Amino acid sequence: MSNWKRLEKLNGGEPIWYSDPVLDTKDEVWFFAPNTRMRELCVWSQGVRDKHDPEAEQFGAPVTGRVTLYDLRGSQLYVDVEFRGDQAVLRRGVLNGASLYRLVPAGDIEALLARYRALGFREGTPWNVTKNRVTVRQYLKGTSTGWSVHVDGASMFEGFRNETPAASREAAIAGTEKCIRAREKAGFRLYNIELTSAAHPNPEPKPAKGTPTRAAPPKGPTFAKPKNAYEAVDTAIAMLRDLHERIPTGHFVAELIDVKKERKRVASVEPEVAFFTRMHKQRLGRWKDVKAAKPGKKESSWSYFLRVYGSITWILDSAVDDELPSFLCGNIAGGGWSCLEIADELYDTDSLVEATGNTDLEDLQVFHGGWHTHRSFAFDPRAVSPTGERPIIPFDESLQKLPRATKAERIQPFGLWLHKHVSRLVRTAERNLREVL
Repeated sequence: MSNWKRLEKLNGGEPIWYSDPVLDTKDEVWFFAPNTRMRELCVWSQGVRDKHDPEAEQFGAPVTGRVTLYDLRGSQLYVDVEFRGDQAVLRRGVLNGASLYRLVPAGDIEALLARYRALGFREGTPWNVTKNRVTVRQYLKGTSTGWSVHVDGASMFEGFRNETPAASREAAIAGTEKCIRAREKAGFRLYNIELTSAAHPNPEPKPAKGTPTRAAPPKGPTFAKPKNAYEAVDTAIAMLRDLHERIPTGHFVAELIDVKKERKRVASVEPEVAFFTRMHKQRLGRWKDVKAAKPGKKESSWSYFLRVYGSITWILDSAVDDELPSFLCGNIAGGGWSCLEIADELYDTDSLVEATGNTDLEDLQVFHGGWHTHRSFAFDPRAVSPTGERPIIPFDESLQKLPRATKAERIQPFGLWLHKHVSRLVRTAERNLREVL
């Protein structure tokens, strides 16, 4: 739990927003305070509480250069610099969130950048943070006229859809700067920076000379191919446990979390810690002392999973969700951004049947989250194998007609499905995690 009195003191005794700081070190703290419209980012740096500078927001000299640093390990932060003559506009903020503007003499910028590199901010470019994630700059004129632009490969994109190819990446950047300058002359001002997935190849940003290097996460073990559906369940759980422990940032498995001891880890991925904890109270830490067990006689691999492990709730930072089928747990903010949520009685099909009148859906057993975004799965009760396994079908609230029934002899056991699904998710997630660390 954060020390609210300390944050109030850093804010000069003024009110604060009671949420954990997004950056908290001995000499640098980024936290929030309320204002008339939304929460405002506050930056306390080296003993000074920086104030938002309206002049910096409106400073209109031409841009002569840009530098952008990123820290995607938790709260998705950035430091963005526009050189404008002998002045520079310094923006510090949360990607797709609040930011703080300040005018700084251009000659002071290199020392500031070195400071943030030492704090763990990673070198990017003003147009991409990795080869797979590009930077979107969003502008506003007045209160309602918006325009966004980003460079992806050798193309400029306006509004995500209008692509203008160029002869080279350099030409695309030059064209983008020209468009930005024209928009600024027309009264547009930058108000938000966010990331989006790349559609084209982009260069991998290289660290500046002298930047502290981060040790790469250790490589994971090789898991033996499971001999049966029960071993497949155990192996899938072991893979999740390994990634949770080996790369302890950017994600977590709720069943392995001790919130009292690991609150910061939870908050770095899901800021609404109190709500998240209440919502998933029964799942948190439930694997702490769990080990693989002996399957019961005629026990299905699904029943084995429920008896031994009970649930899976894998929570991701949105910075590492590229190519992962992600959704909000429970379809509610604060439930956690997940690519894998498995539990019994996740969804009430009776209410769906009542709302749609489609009685074909009433016996489905939904066991995976994401039913509102075509990410869910359900057991089909129309067939069952001799070992009690049932077919697995995709599920969504918009489902109107069940797929053709599966023959009992062709049913894939839940354990084998889980192992294949988790193997694919873990491989993708580890790639994403390594890119942002």
